[in-house]
Amino acid sequence: INAVVIVTLSIFIFKMPVQGSLFLLGLESILFIISALALGILISTISATQQTAMMISLMGLMLPVILLSGFIFPISSMPIPLQVISNIIPAKWFIIIIKGIMLKGVGLQFIWKETLILLGMTVFFMALSVKKYKIRLE
Repeated sequence: INAVVIVTLSIFIFKMPVQGSLFLLGLESILFIISALALGILISTISATQQTAMMISLMGLMLPVILLSGFIFPISSMPIPLQVISNIIPAKWFIIIIKGIMLKGVGLQFIWKETLILLGMTVFFMALSVKKYKIRLE
């Protein structure tokens, strides 16, 4: 719902044109949301308390995502080690996808690599979350 509200506000209030398919944008957003949820579940299975999970999410996840995903600073202007680290952040790939769809109007044939990377990360986080959850139940 938040993604729909954000896109609607960007179109009608900020007059930002969407060059590409809104349907593809929605599908990619759902994929990223599932990835973020799987990562959150993984953090909750690793941590012992809710406070620990919140601290891990804030310090170990939110800060690196904001700083290394290309959301604020261009990845190309970062030192090489940080550019390499940014490759393991799902938000980096989602931002590339969003820029491609909304600003360039590209279709899946141009963002398939980023979509596959994001899908792979989603499957990895979900599988690891399920495994950790099963271990925790035993």
